[in-house]
Amino acid sequence: MKTKTGKVLLVLMLSLIILFSVLQTKSSATNSDIMIIKQDNNNYIIYIGSLLNQNFDFAFADSKDEEDLNYINAGTDNQGNYIAYVNQDLNEKFFNSKETFLWVRTKDKQTIVDGEKITLNDAKTIEELNQNKNITKVITIQSNEQEGKIKINGQEGKTYFYQFSTVNSSEDNTKLQTLVNNIINFDENTNIYQKLTTNNELNQTYNKLISNLNNESWVKAENLEITEPYGATENQQYILWLKDSDGNIDIQFLTAHERTVTTVTERAEVQEVLSALPYTYDETTILWISLGIVVIAIISVLIFKKTNKKTKED
Repeated sequence: MKTKTGKVLLVLMLSLIILFSVLQTKSSATNSDIMIIKQDNNNYIIYIGSLLNQNFDFAFADSKDEEDLNYINAGTDNQGNYIAYVNQDLNEKFFNSKETFLWVRTKDKQTIVDGEKITLNDAKTIEELNQNKNITKVITIQSNEQEGKIKINGQEGKTYFYQFSTVNSSEDNTKLQTLVNNIINFDENTNIYQKLTTNNELNQTYNKLISNLNNESWVKAENLEITEPYGATENQQYILWLKDSDGNIDIQFLTAHERTVTTVTERAEVQEVLSALPYTYDETTILWISLGIVVIAIISVLIFKKTNKKTKED
């Protein structure tokens, strides 16, 4: 009996330890929760994603094993978000060494960031993070679904080139479209941390895709017109890459639609049908359908007469 009780207690203790570990993990931030913004060469803002609306203390050290930490009260940005920061004094004291570590704790002494290694070298300014806010606006197009044409709104004296890639052809293509859509849907309720991290991710993804573009795949846009991709299917989504003769690159997101054109020569008419799933029949098929309808009609009449006659006899 004691052995069974001991096993139950052991299982319970292990469960509590695992639960405690999970809770600790959820309450701790990692580098993915930290966003550093450069103001100038000496001053930086550090956002902690989970603490934008909660006051906290932070500390720096040049060793992860540092125990004698000098905590500093958080500041706020111009929108009232709580931030850690690096001023000139802190920069000179902690960031001239090879490594710098950050600690963050709440006012009730709960550790949120526990000696995370950080660097200022890759920090970008707000302006740099927002440089892609004009994606899809640098080189614009006109898409006429009725005529099946795509035309570039070009500038005089410039030559334009293009290439297509499907959105679902790679993880980065899908990610790019998602990030652009997210940024388009940002509003006054979207917090600064989400805006900054999304823009940063967009920059990285966009630049990665540009660097991987096949330079041999660029097609010259004759008369500023773009030929739709061969084999496009209904609702297939594409990224249209555009480049001008000055080296500017931009993108547009397009959705393909099938077009079926039927010409009626007897009446000299042209009928244009827009359909995702066009139905076409040859003359033989139409003949059999017509005969089927006639047969069904005859059988129905005979059954009706027979039923009517039987009713009268009764």
